[in-house]
Amino acid sequence: MECSCYQFVCSRGCPASGTLNTAQSLYMNLRKPAFFAFIFILVLCVPAVLAAKTSVKDLPPRYRTWLTDEVNYIISNDEKEVFLQLPTDEDRDKFIEHFWALRNPTPSAPDNPYKDDIYRRIEYAKTYLHGVHTDMGRIYITLGEPKQRGKYYARTEVRPMEIWFYENVNPALPPFFYVVFFDKDNTGDMRLYSPYMDGPAKLATSVLNVNNNKASFNAIDRALGREVARTTLSLLPDEPVDMQNAQATLQSDVMLSIIKNLPNHPLTKEMLNQKQFAENVSHRIVLSDEYLDVITVPLRDSAGNFNLHYLLRLHRPADFAIGQADKKFFYNVDFSARVYGPDGKLIFKQEKEVTKYLDNVEAERVRSSLFGYEGWLALAPGEYKIDFLLSNKLNKTAYRAERKVVIPRAPTQGLRLSDVIAFSDAQGVGPGRDYLPFTMGGVKFTPLSGDELTFVPGQNINIFYQLWAPAADPRSFQGKTIQVDYGYGRMGAAGDAKTVHEQVAKEQFDPFGSMVTGKKISLADAAPGNYRMVISAADPDNPQKVYSSLAFRVYSMPNTAPPFDVYDPELADDVAKGVPEFDRALTSLVYDDKESATKWFKAALAKNPANEVARSRLAELYFARQDYADVAALFARNPITAETDEEAILRAAESMAKTGDVPRAISFLENAVHLRNNSGPLYLALASYYRGAGNTQKANEMENKGKELARQ
Repeated sequence: MECSCYQFVCSRGCPASGTLNTAQSLYMNLRKPAFFAFIFILVLCVPAVLAAKTSVKDLPPRYRTWLTDEVNYIISNDEKEVFLQLPTDEDRDKFIEHFWALRNPTPSAPDNPYKDDIYRRIEYAKTYLHGVHTDMGRIYITLGEPKQRGKYYARTEVRPMEIWFYENVNPALPPFFYVVFFDKDNTGDMRLYSPYMDGPAKLATSVLNVNNNKASFNAIDRALGREVARTTLSLLPDEPVDMQNAQATLQSDVMLSIIKNLPNHPLTKEMLNQKQFAENVSHRIVLSDEYLDVITVPLRDSAGNFNLHYLLRLHRPADFAIGQADKKFFYNVDFSARVYGPDGKLIFKQEKEVTKYLDNVEAERVRSSLFGYEGWLALAPGEYKIDFLLSNKLNKTAYRAERKVVIPRAPTQGLRLSDVIAFSDAQGVGPGRDYLPFTMGGVKFTPLSGDELTFVPGQNINIFYQLWAPAADPRSFQGKTIQVDYGYGRMGAAGDAKTVHEQVAKEQFDPFGSMVTGKKISLADAAPGNYRMVISAADPDNPQKVYSSLAFRVYSMPNTAPPFDVYDPELADDVAKGVPEFDRALTSLVYDDKESATKWFKAALAKNPANEVARSRLAELYFARQDYADVAALFARNPITAETDEEAILRAAESMAKTGDVPRAISFLENAVHLRNNSGPLYLALASYYRGAGNTQKANEMENKGKELARQ
């Protein structure tokens, strides 16, 4: 294999050499996010040349047991294929080790809670659920212990049944749902119940109720109560249900098909991919935030929306490395921000890669500067935890930080003050570029952080902040002012505090009630020490003061290195494609603000009609409030694609039927089964509409196909 030499050049200029196919190919590979996908299979577990595929029955017994009785419900098809091609027991052992390590919620810890829990589930299934290959055993091992478990045995009118209630066990599944089992053949074998395929008639015992879902539903209602009866029509607590006619929708069957194939669901695979990418300690050193300065501040944009602006900046120039390829310098960094709600669950993640070639002058500037990455997150009002990770691919080092933040609501009365930000530079960026981080009113600010907040006597300190007030016409404030006071002094030192007074014109507020302002304060007479600046603002019409503060230092010491901050060069594309609106919609849902979520999903879809997730979530919100015409309209302009959510397809078809257009629902589903020819619920839905239109032959054909797929 042909190799050539490459160099990593740290910020101090010290080279470290090694070998690679070519330095250029390294650079290009590092630019591809998929380069790291399932790298544990391709690099850690698989030898250079895979062997011919081994059949499951030909595996050594302990590996056959592992594959068929232990991980059969949690291993993906891709992983299984790779495992069957491994030629030696040593390779299989290594694969198994990394299989569990990837799923470990506490990587590198001595124990693995996930693995331990899976084996506890297996033991429970063997002891109490008649084995791992029963329907109950499958669900228990796949989803774990249910939150609640209702048992209904020895009832005269209803077959023995159990209802298990689950709460948000996987991002591919609804936040709350039921799973129902019933003794279908009076043999003691509890089978998985399908509201559409089985229906209440399969649960009732009376011969008078055979094939009569409505009568059976009423019998269950009398025997077990309305809540249990409702569950026989839908496993989703929030789904609208036609209890008058005892008609089940297919949404529950879609969910059951997802459960059966959970390891292969795109969200499950993505979750493992991202976990591998974020936690692969074999290719980097992860350092805590003691090596990193982090600034997070909520600021309002020109449309009145709050965004969390952030900056991650290294402490020393030597902490950052640049590379050299083909006599050209370059840097290559990955950044991720994971946003968690108050319940600790991941809402969304922002992941970026920034890479750039540098000329000699730029390379020298980077070597002598503090590298920083800046950006912003579109968040609805509320509390969040943000996990930041800044990774330098060249010196294989990552820096991690965690922050808890609060995004305020727009004030309805009085004034509010943002955090105060000291800055080293302010540059005009021209119209239409207010989407840049720390940019307001056409001015981009470069924040100071860490040791940069140390000033020498005689230096000026420049600050900016935002004032927030209720939305109003700025013209109504003509001639009115806000009193702002800047008080600063050494902490613990009496008698040297100083105050600067200023009046700010209220008509500087924009129509949404936001104003950016600031001050340059001279430190000419400041003695060395630790200082605190307190800013207060008061409106004569509402004299209650509001406050914000900033800590800084004054010492006779050399200035720190200047910053070299970068941001995502594709940020403008994200804004144009509605990514901020989509993120804001997701965070609105966390706080059950469905009205705002609907507004933001709609805005995201307007900017990017190809955003299938936004369309699906919007369809779900419209459907829940029975706005069937709006659901149907979502699918009128743009056809479904391979990425369209199956539940959204079913909601769209049902909405078309409910608005009186059954022929359109049939045509719509015909296109859907052409794209999704392995979906039982779609065929069953198409069968029901054919039957309603009087086409019994096509209805039977589609129903048989749907039932065949559902049994798989």
